[in-house]
Amino acid sequence: MQFQVPQYIEVEDKIIGPLTLKQFLYLAAGGGILFMLWFFIKLWLFIILAIVIGFFCTALAFYKVNGRPLITFLGSIMVYFKKPKLYIWRK
Repeated sequence: MQFQVPQYIEVEDKIIGPLTLKQFLYLAAGGGILFMLWFFIKLWLFIILAIVIGFFCTALAFYKVNGRPLITFLGSIMVYFKKPKLYIWRK
């Protein structure tokens, strides 16, 4: 009796074209935020915010820090600054 063993378990499935579901959701969230802002703020402010939000959402979708997704890296930074820095040795 033989069993199929998955070979590429660390690679996420490409669901929407060349994007994984997470990548698509990050980009769609950024696009949705920009769509809403288009109706509520002035053009010059929208352009500035569009650049910042677009860059951030694109970085969340595609940029990796040491092979880890950016969202995981940002979460690690938040945990690091939240925890106390005084380490006490206990026997």
